[in-house]
Amino acid sequence: MFLKRTKTWSKKRKTFVAVSVVVLAALLTVVLYSMFRPEALPAYQVATIETGDIQSTFDTQGTVESGSTETFTAASGVQVLTVSVAVGDRVSAGQQLATFDVSTLQEELSAYKTAYDKAKASYDEAAASVDAAENNLNTVTKQIPTVEQEISQLKSEIEAAERTGNTLPSTGSVDTAALEELIEALRAQGGFTEEQLATLSKLLNVQDLRDAIENSVAAKQAQLAQKQAQLTSLETQKAVYEAQTDDTIMSLYKSVMDAKKADYDAYNDLVESLQSGWVAAADGIVTEVNLTPGEVFTPAEKQSGTTDLSSIMSMVSGDTDVMSVLSDILSATEGTDTSVGTGIVVEEYGALYASFTVGKYDLPKLDVGQKATVSTLDKEYDATVSYVSATASASSGLDISTITSSLTGGSGTSTTSSAPVRVQILNPDEDVIIGFDVDISIDTEKLENVLVLPVEAVTTEDGENYVFVYNAEEGTVEKRAVTLGLASDKSYQVLDGLSEGDQVVLNPKAALLDGDKIDVQA
Repeated sequence: MFLKRTKTWSKKRKTFVAVSVVVLAALLTVVLYSMFRPEALPAYQVATIETGDIQSTFDTQGTVESGSTETFTAASGVQVLTVSVAVGDRVSAGQQLATFDVSTLQEELSAYKTAYDKAKASYDEAAASVDAAENNLNTVTKQIPTVEQEISQLKSEIEAAERTGNTLPSTGSVDTAALEELIEALRAQGGFTEEQLATLSKLLNVQDLRDAIENSVAAKQAQLAQKQAQLTSLETQKAVYEAQTDDTIMSLYKSVMDAKKADYDAYNDLVESLQSGWVAAADGIVTEVNLTPGEVFTPAEKQSGTTDLSSIMSMVSGDTDVMSVLSDILSATEGTDTSVGTGIVVEEYGALYASFTVGKYDLPKLDVGQKATVSTLDKEYDATVSYVSATASASSGLDISTITSSLTGGSGTSTTSSAPVRVQILNPDEDVIIGFDVDISIDTEKLENVLVLPVEAVTTEDGENYVFVYNAEEGTVEKRAVTLGLASDKSYQVLDGLSEGDQVVLNPKAALLDGDKIDVQA
């Protein structure tokens, strides 16, 4: 029926209907395709695992320093005559920098000399006293064994005498009547005859009496007491001389003398350098000038020109004699301005360095001689590690943990340790400026012919490292755990989980899952 009707349609109507059908069919096709077409696969780039080299680097920032800084020190009160340079001037070796009139420093120099002379005299006196005491001690020490031996001998003799009962003779053994007769004769005659003397000798038995007295226990005990007193005296003298030979005070005076000599020598050398005028020792640039021609120099930051002896003074605070001597020595420089300060600083440009500090985990990576690169103002300079400290210094600071600690009652400070390191810039030019920060990259460990994995392929979850390995035959990816070794800024060393020839997805998105299909971009 429909076909019969279309036969009666005009050509124009037939054309309209045909076009309408085509359009409707096209629209239907588009609708159906949009409803049932498959979703586009995510597109990724992949990289093939190959063997290669990995150069690990340590990157940090440092400050440019001169290889040598020449600091010219002036004494307070010196008269400045001329100053030939200003900050920023480049100077050559041998170029004159400043001249001075040192006549105003003679009083201070004399005070230093007086203090040294007094300190030396005190030391010499103490040393002489110790020497004399040592000589006396030697003499006394030699006498003591002899006296001790004599005491031992007397004790033995007393014991023997007490055993034999050797005592003084009793008066009953003397004929008193005969003695009285002789005494009367003596009074009458004014002397003894030979016969009377013989009778007296016989009556008294004088030699026996003398021997008995000398060998009696009482006599021996008297000798023993005398020797024991002598020994006590010698031991007392020994103790006194031993105390006098203690060189503590002498050593103290020597320390003071050495300090005062160093003070005098240093100030004398300073005066001589000022008198000669200052001359640059090497080519460099002037970074500091604190002098004004025609004016007396006054240090901006005064430094003491004398050794601090306060610790020694505190050690002997209880000894009035020593305190008096030290006070006299120190008073020699009282009332004089012996301070010094920086006059001119010249930074040598022969060698420039970049300095920084590292912590305990990074220090083992660094060694003298390692190659480095220093970057500043979009320019790079070859460098080499020239110094790695063997010791660390502590510093205090604040961080989040210490701030939290302070809020909960803690100290609020932390102490960290770091070690200084320097790299030498091999070919510096005018763009390397002393005092400015620079970027530093140091080549540390290097591995050759190892499996290399691009850093863009690695994702980390819960402390584990993963990659997505691409299966070209199936067009899918496999999520695989990997063990990594040495790292550079571009690559990791693969220790386990991958083989040479494996393809890994670069920059995988979080939506990518194990088993997903992907399109590979060229």
